[in-house]
Amino acid sequence: MVYIHYHRYPPTLISIGGKKYIVPTWEQVPLSTTLEEIVWESPKIEKSQKEKFEFSSKSDPNIKYITEKHTLPNGVIKYSCNCPGVWRAKDKKCKHIKSLS
Repeated sequence: MVYIHYHRYPPTLISIGGKKYIVPTWEQVPLSTTLEEIVWESPKIEKSQKEKFEFSSKSDPNIKYITEKHTLPNGVIKYSCNCPGVWRAKDKKCKHIKSLS
């Protein structure tokens, strides 16, 4: 018999209390089942899109700040920046992030 294991992580077999399971889905299978009988189908995981923007410091042109715009597969947009303004702002949005959003 062939079992289809549709999960992000590869299958493994575990025996507990006289029963055998495919984990991490915890599907109970006969005790005679081997890994060769399991077909692993991993779901396609979409990665987020990332854009980088560089800003120069007004006080020192040699200092560069990197602001990143992350667009997640579900359409949500998140920002990050390595400038100190992110830590100071209550909403965690520095002037670089505000200029992009």
